[in-house]
Amino acid sequence: MPLLTSTGHIEDLSSVMIKAKSQPSWTSTGLETNPHWKITLPESILSSVLVLNHWLEARGYTWQSPEARGMKIQNLDLLANVMRYHLTQTTGVVLLSGFNVAEYGESASRLLLLQLGYALGSVLDKRGLLYDVCDRGQDHRKANVLFSSTCTSPGYHTDSTDADLMPGVVSLLCLKTAREGGVNRLANTFTAYQRLLQSQPEVLRRLCQNFIRDKIIVGEVGTRSHLDRLRNSFPVFEWGHWYPGLTCRYMRYWIDAGHDKAGLPLSDEDRFVLDQFEATLNQEDLTYELQLQPGDMIFLNNHLIAHDRTEYIDWEEPEKKRHLVRMWVGNDALQSDAPKPDDMHLSHI
Repeated sequence: MPLLTSTGHIEDLSSVMIKAKSQPSWTSTGLETNPHWKITLPESILSSVLVLNHWLEARGYTWQSPEARGMKIQNLDLLANVMRYHLTQTTGVVLLSGFNVAEYGESASRLLLLQLGYALGSVLDKRGLLYDVCDRGQDHRKANVLFSSTCTSPGYHTDSTDADLMPGVVSLLCLKTAREGGVNRLANTFTAYQRLLQSQPEVLRRLCQNFIRDKIIVGEVGTRSHLDRLRNSFPVFEWGHWYPGLTCRYMRYWIDAGHDKAGLPLSDEDRFVLDQFEATLNQEDLTYELQLQPGDMIFLNNHLIAHDRTEYIDWEEPEKKRHLVRMWVGNDALQSDAPKPDDMHLSHI
């Protein structure tokens, strides 16, 4: 039986295990004991960012000016190579720390994030090059809004519910933390695939078939056509459609909403399948939790790593409220043949 169809739909569940043997798979303990994906930003990069930011501001430019893109930050390409290797070969996640937002400033932190995006691949300008993630007092149950505009937990998900858009890398820069909660949660979907193949192959087989997804279009006017809703349909797991490997695309809420708005509510069987997938992702040994601190930047392979954040209680003072910045980078950031860097610790820069 062939591995997949021409559209990326997986036919032979077991063959994926052989084809994807080089893709990162981990439990929370395995991720915690691997020190290499947590990288302290080298001093040479921090210094170069501050010099470039000062140069731009002195000339009336900003971190997003075209002039900024044409400039180079020392050793950033070397760091990007190490990150790319981890994103594709070891963990699927990279955490950068060591940037002091209070000392260096928010503008410099945005500049570094965007420059890293350019060094990795193509920065996607879907809702701006960088999108501010903060509670805007909105409620996803009352309006078609992004979970990132609320303080509620979205549950485990990958970014983008649009059939025509699949970011390769999702990055979050932390500027301010909430008063309580807002803990980031990670799960490896390839590990979840492996477990379902062993325990519930029929559940996995359904996940390799299409589900309708609702999507948010900023400024949308009127009602989306029935045909458009039906077209925005794709599997949770597929192979080789966006890049040479296994892709997981999932967010339970927008699957439920997509089927309901299309007039095709999920069957009891489909709800069971999605419940089982949720339960697998939420297994204690598969969930890795971390609290991003101001200045931390996390990069996720969006094909492989499902992420979530817990519900949070924010500060009363506007200047203290939780604030993250999100960036999407295209699939060119995930070159499957990324070589192992000569120095994983970046000690030479």
